[in-house]
Amino acid sequence: MNNDQLFQDRARVRDEDLAGRASAAGADALLTRIVALEHDPAPRRRAFSPRRVLIGMVSAAALATAIVVGPSLLRVSERVYAGQAVTIDRVGDEYAFYFTEGDPDPAELQRAFRKVGLDNLTVTLIPVSPRQPGAVFGFDKADPGDDSLATFVGGDCPTDVNGCVAAFRVTADIKTRAEVRLARPAKPGEKYGFPADAEWPGEALAGVRLQGRSVAEAVRVVRERGLAVAYGLDWPSHGAGGGEGYEFEENVPAARIDPTWKVAKGDTYNDGVIVLHVVPGPGASPPPGF
Repeated sequence: MNNDQLFQDRARVRDEDLAGRASAAGADALLTRIVALEHDPAPRRRAFSPRRVLIGMVSAAALATAIVVGPSLLRVSERVYAGQAVTIDRVGDEYAFYFTEGDPDPAELQRAFRKVGLDNLTVTLIPVSPRQPGAVFGFDKADPGDDSLATFVGGDCPTDVNGCVAAFRVTADIKTRAEVRLARPAKPGEKYGFPADAEWPGEALAGVRLQGRSVAEAVRVVRERGLAVAYGLDWPSHGAGGGEGYEFEENVPAARIDPTWKVAKGDTYNDGVIVLHVVPGPGASPPPGF
């Protein structure tokens, strides 16, 4: 038997090994064979750890056994509502919402929520840049202490929901009232409810690069275009997992900004003001209580 065939045999649990049994006798036999093969001195074509393969096969055997015993470990997805603006699936103890319109009718969404018994969810649409469609900005819970609400924003659109632009999930037994905030494209001249990158196509500074410029130079570029300037500071921060990021201090007066500090980006709310994200220089520190 060649090595490829040997690996293929080790990588599956055959139906006949498990048929009619709640125990994993076939899987046990398979694992015994794997342990014996660990001592095989024959050269291997792939550089993998026998221990890793053994652990992986234990998981595979356990999963196969679970499937035979019952579906308790698997969460079956069931479509419970399909409308023009939203599709809803029941996935275990959660409802998954898939939005298929970038500017849905809140009344239609309310009807969809009521169809699945979520009368305590309301919908608010936030005007955003037309370059920023399909966003879910989160929830405003009436009771912040209620942990029954769970959200998973972005990346959850299934392939069988055509035109899905945004997705989120909520536990089916949510008790508190909650407001769902969804994005909609802003009308011409309408102020954004959420900041957009001022350098995006169609925005106030399209084609202009602010990153790395000094504050003085960035201010000159912005004002040359007839726009006003506001400031914020990007203070470095470290997450619980050791990751690096920043915390944004808003509405910083110009008197606290050094003209030689560097600009990270510029935001726009489509109101004629560019909010410069400024990186504090060496020796700067956040204000007390920030």
